[in-house]
Amino acid sequence: MTDADLATSRAEDQAAGLEARAAVLDSLLTPDASTLSDEQLTGQLDEIFRRAEVEDELARIRERLVSAAGHRTVPHTADLRIEAWAPTREECLAEAVRGLVDSFTVVAGRAPSGQARRHLTARLDEDLLVAVIDEVIYRLDADGQIPASVDVRRAPDGGVIVVFALVPVAEAEITGAAPKAASLKAASLKAASLNDLRCAPDAAGRWSCAVTVDV
Repeated sequence: MTDADLATSRAEDQAAGLEARAAVLDSLLTPDASTLSDEQLTGQLDEIFRRAEVEDELARIRERLVSAAGHRTVPHTADLRIEAWAPTREECLAEAVRGLVDSFTVVAGRAPSGQARRHLTARLDEDLLVAVIDEVIYRLDADGQIPASVDVRRAPDGGVIVVFALVPVAEAEITGAAPKAASLKAASLKAASLNDLRCAPDAAGRWSCAVTVDV
């Protein structure tokens, strides 16, 4: 598991423990305070304050879980599999781009020499993921440019506006095999390719996406 996976797992375990503690505290509270002594009332107030502290901590953990975003690369035979996750579809697509770039180069700290803006649309979110990744590979193959940063925003028509800050390949530190422009897996969304391509939210509304490319 990656550091992000472990952090998420620990946060989820901590949240579950706090929820169990909150349930115990609730069971200790007596609905009818008129029957309690001063000492018992003081104890009840202490329990209420502890319950409030638990709720505050739970809120912080839930906010951290919802806002978590990241990416990773997974070895996939002779290919490269990129997985990303984020609170929204647009952030998830941006993380997928960062995952692709991080898989073969280091561009952090390089001053961008240009910018590219693309409006991309697709019938399915999986196709949109393919279009965004393909745009990065095209820029690398045709123009010799790599995104130093990426911003993805939702377009009014349901597509996305992608803005790349670009640096020339010559100014980047190449650390691995670059993806090939014409080798994107599962681009046509055929039935046999669905296992390799994903872009969808989970039950909690957090988005994840995955795509496999040739290198």
